[in-house]
Amino acid sequence: MVSYFLGFFFLAGSAFITWRAVQLWRKPEDVDHFVDTFAFLPFGSEVKRGEVRSLPLTAAALWGITVLLLLGLTGADLDGPIGAAFVIAVLVILLSGLTEVCVVLFNMPRFVVPPHMRNEPGVVAARRERRVGGPNRPSA
Repeated sequence: MVSYFLGFFFLAGSAFITWRAVQLWRKPEDVDHFVDTFAFLPFGSEVKRGEVRSLPLTAAALWGITVLLLLGLTGADLDGPIGAAFVIAVLVILLSGLTEVCVVLFNMPRFVVPPHMRNEPGVVAARRERRVGGPNRPSA
């Protein structure tokens, strides 16, 4: 019984994160609210903004985890289409995770980033700019 509750919890969570990612994609004015929800992260504001930029990828990874969990709950043999669903879910999780790191650090690839956040620097560029004095640094 608890395992089915867990499956439902992941299914509902995946749907909720997807809904929030769609809201972020459509409403640029909500970015600050989304950044505030990542206040629990012990990192700087650049990382928090990077996590917000990568929210669609987080949703995709969560759907992959949900599929794996539901396959485990059903106890289905990994033959034929079920095996293909398993492989696809694992690939979605791995590719989403790797791409999420790239979005947070470099804001690339931009097509997975909400349109209104595509011109932001990634964490690496923002910290490099801050370290060297920013764009208004006088030339020697």
